[in-house]
Amino acid sequence: MNIDLSNYNKKTEKEQFKSNDRTSGDNTISELLNKEILFFGNRLSTKKKEAFYMELQILLQAGLDINTSLEIITENEKSTKGKNIFIKIKTALVSGKSLSESMDQVNCFSKYEIFSIRIAEESGQLVKVLAQLADYYSKQQQYRRLLISALSYPLIVISTAILALLFLLNFLVPLFGDIYLRLGQELPAITQWIIYFSKISSRYALYVFSLLLVLFIFFFLKRKEKWFRYWSSFLVLKSPIFGNLIQRVYLARFAQAMSFLLQSKVPLIQSIKLTSKMISFYPLEHSLTKIQDDILKGTPLYESLQSFHIYPSRMIALIKVGEESGCLDHLFSKIAKQFQEETEQFTKMLGSLIEPVLIIFLAVVVGFVLISMYLPIFKLTTSLGF
Repeated sequence: MNIDLSNYNKKTEKEQFKSNDRTSGDNTISELLNKEILFFGNRLSTKKKEAFYMELQILLQAGLDINTSLEIITENEKSTKGKNIFIKIKTALVSGKSLSESMDQVNCFSKYEIFSIRIAEESGQLVKVLAQLADYYSKQQQYRRLLISALSYPLIVISTAILALLFLLNFLVPLFGDIYLRLGQELPAITQWIIYFSKISSRYALYVFSLLLVLFIFFFLKRKEKWFRYWSSFLVLKSPIFGNLIQRVYLARFAQAMSFLLQSKVPLIQSIKLTSKMISFYPLEHSLTKIQDDILKGTPLYESLQSFHIYPSRMIALIKVGEESGCLDHLFSKIAKQFQEETEQFTKMLGSLIEPVLIIFLAVVVGFVLISMYLPIFKLTTSLGF
């Protein structure tokens, strides 16, 4: 969203309501469609939220009131879904609700955001908190990009290798197999093995695909159940290369959320509770639930963190220093920055190392099949004296 103030003509609330009355009959169908759009897609992406908080903060800092600021943001919003959400927020504000109540009413903002905005309104630090929220969602996008950049290339290369192998086994190998069968030549063991594997692949490919599809649907339907989340996260963290990377990304998100809430003067126990609802990663959610109980019993945060292996010892040591010195919010900010820098370095290193390895892997897989199929031809030409 780009804000354009040059063409903006401020209207009074009275004029807006008069305009709405004049066009109410013509807009009945449009309103119904808008309601349907909101019902089925009442969500804002991370990028949209970052832009919303940043632009609202800029407009309020420039001296505009909240209603005018929201009107400008609504007029400059291009997507129908976003425009409808902002209209509902502004309508609630006009009816006398606060910003946090209006945002809560549209049901597309998390409790994390609502609670932060409510505290900001009560403390008179709305502009500061809006800037922090924009920074928080900017960081979330960075973490997501790091994960995507680290995982996308290996997935693309491996998928290409699998597709190339399936093509060779189902089209090229049967062709060569028919030729060798007509010649009646004795084939090398490696060629016989590849032809046999090709027949198995052709015979059972549909069954394997159907099984994989059923498993995918089953896991998709069960993805929110506790047992599935536990085992999937356990396998992810235990993976040899990407487990450490994913752990760092989620720990950075956890530290970033805690830093933001504590800087907004949210109590520690409430910060942990809100953070657990924001991070959709089972090991962290599970640990934070138990940590809340420990803190209520008087256990320091760093001692409670020691009970869970997902938190590194160096992170716990820094949190201990932050608790004892009374600057826990500052320490969480440092931890988030440190994990982010490490993740970026690890991603770059992983990309530079894994690229040649995957290319070699693809070449070996394809080359192995091709050589095994051309080997009888080489053998035949040698025996004939060519």
